[in-house]
Amino acid sequence: MADERKRGASKRTRGVIDRIEDNGTAVVLVGEDESVSIDLPASLLPEGAADGDHLSISVALDKQSRKSAEERVKAVQEKLEKRGGAAEKKDFKL
Repeated sequence: MADERKRGASKRTRGVIDRIEDNGTAVVLVGEDESVSIDLPASLLPEGAADGDHLSISVALDKQSRKSAEERVKAVQEKLEKRGGAAEKKDFKL
């Protein structure tokens, strides 16, 4: 993962749990100045997390997952082309 971080494939920031609402949504203030608020399912928080707790947040690209999705989409496209008998090939992108 360290190599991916060097190439910009992941980022890390800090967050503070502002509150956990009754509907199961956690409001997290993100960044050094806590100026960005994001809502996320409280189920994604570590067990025992509560209002005021500080978080280390990492976001990473999942290139393998993207590649797998592209392969699945291509297979479906090919299947539909065969079924539809399309004379001309259409190029779809994810």
